[in-house]
Amino acid sequence: MNGKLNDRDAKCPFFAYHTREAITCESLIPDTRAKIVFGRPSEKKLHYTLFCCFKYENCEMYRAVMQTYREDEEKGDSLL
Repeated sequence: MNGKLNDRDAKCPFFAYHTREAITCESLIPDTRAKIVFGRPSEKKLHYTLFCCFKYENCEMYRAVMQTYREDEEKGDSLL
């Protein structure tokens, strides 16, 4: 990864896109997206680099969405 953030660098399966101040991901609600807004671009860059590109399994949004999929699967409503 170079100094510029590129959507193609994201490895998280729930990542949608990012802007200067926010990251948008798949949401807990089907067919919606969640926007995470950061106070500073540097905070967003850190989150994007750490969670979207490398350790997405540790991201709270990823874990919450995965839990929703697991619950749906247990009920037989799998969307995967």
